[in-house]
This record gives sequence, structure tokens and C-alpha cells, in this order.
Amino acid sequence: MIKSMTGFSKTVKEIKGYGLMSFEIKAVNGKNLSINFRMPQEISSLEQQMRTIIGKTVVRGTVNVNVSVDYSSDFIEFFVKERIKNLSRISSVKGFNEFSQLIFSDISNYIPVNRKIDANHAREIKELAVSCVSNFDKFRIEEGREIKKDFIKYNAILKKEIKSISFISGDSVEKKKKKLHAILKERGDVFNQEILAYAEKVDISEEISRFSAHLSRLLKEESGASMSFILQELHREANTLSAKSEDIRIIQSVLKIKETIEKIKEQALNVE
Repeated sequence: MIKSMTGFSKTVKEIKGYGLMSFEIKAVNGKNLSINFRMPQEISSLEQQMRTIIGKTVVRGTVNVNVSVDYSSDFIEFFVKERIKNLSRISSVKGFNEFSQLIFSDISNYIPVNRKIDANHAREIKELAVSCVSNFDKFRIEEGREIKKDFIKYNAILKKEIKSISFISGDSVEKKKKKLHAILKERGDVFNQEILAYAEKVDISEEISRFSAHLSRLLKEESGASMSFILQELHREANTLSAKSEDIRIIQSVLKIKETIEKIKEQALNVE
């Protein structure tokens, strides 16, 4: 199954006693797997578990995870009460009354920085992460299906062109051999053998065979990195076909092959 490296998913859930939690994943192309998080400090302890959840389905790409929460009034109220309770302990400190307004207004800057997430909330947050990653993976699989359609289309073009080259080359080499035999009929054997060796050299059947084998592998491949390697091999064989051929029809087909390979390369960059 082909998966696209690019993808997006956003899942929202109301977590009682905590707030409205939003879990968002965006991914773009990347050589290796890189996961970047933005989240409230109180749930940073869950980051490694979230990395593990994502790593089970994502192999390559740059993944940006944004976790945000619109805190519920009861969550904030509980924190404020705790904060006020702690601050009231220093109410006897000299100058407290003079600066009390400033001290209490400072509470908002700490909500809920120092508040640890409880086990039930942590469990629900992880469930939300699993749900979002699942939707994210479905998105990438669907994108992969569209990429696969293009691969099938391009593969058919390559197959058609290499078949055409195979047909033309067989006729071309045979004609060249007959022509050489006729021209060199009266020449010496040694010279004759050198020319005939040259005629064998311009035979491109091996290149056609290797190209066809690579092409068959390409359609079965699901890894973007492996596809890139096979495409390099196809391009190398195409260059050899062009260098060995004099027939304008073969050269035109090779140009079409190279153009199609470049299109596949662009799509392969999006494959995980």
C-alpha cells in the first residue's frame, strides 16, 4: 500500500474537568522522520507516548503536531483556588496588602502552567491522539491511492515505449548486419569480424530486458526511497539506449521515456 508523506488531520474532544482539546497533525515531505510538538506545558510529560503512537504509522516526513486546549471553567476555578490558597499563606508578609492586587492579577499568567494533568485526563488525551493519528493515516492512504493511479498511467506509457523500441531495434540491427555483410563481402576476415562485433555492440536487447525488469519492480514498489533508486536505474538504461541507437524513432521514444520518468520522480518524492 502506497502512503503519501503529506497529510492533515484535526480531532477535537471535550474532556470533562479539563477543557476542549484540539489535536492537529500536519505533515510534509522529509528525508527522515521528524516529529515536532507544540502543546500546553502540563501535558508535555505525554510527548514521548504521543511520539510512539505516531511512529507506529509514520515512517518518513516532517510531522508537526499542535495540541491546544480551551480550558473549562471548573479546571481554571480549581487552579485559581489552589493559587489563592498558596498566596494566602504569605498574606502576613510585610507589604502584602500594598501589592495584593498585582499578586492576584499575576494568577492568570500561570494558568495552568504548574497544574499537573491527572491520570484520567491523560488517558483521554492519548485516546484523542490515537483517533487523530488514525484519521491522519487514512488521509495519507487516500492520497496514496491517487498517486498509485498516476504510477499505473505512467507505467503504461513506459511499457508502450519500450515495446516500441524493442520492435524497432530488432529490425534495425538485422538490417545493419545484412548491409555490413554485403559491403564487406570482399574484405578480409579479421576486418570482417571487427565490423560484425560492432554490429553486435549496437544490439540493445540487454538494455531493453533490464529496463522491462526495472519497470515491473517499480509498479510493485511501495517505498518512495526504493522507487527513487529504481527510477535512477531506468534513467541509466534510457541513456544507454539513446547512446547505442541511431534510429530517430528509438531516440524519440527514449525522450518520451525520460520525460515520463521525471514525472514519476516528482510523484515518488511524495511517497513515504
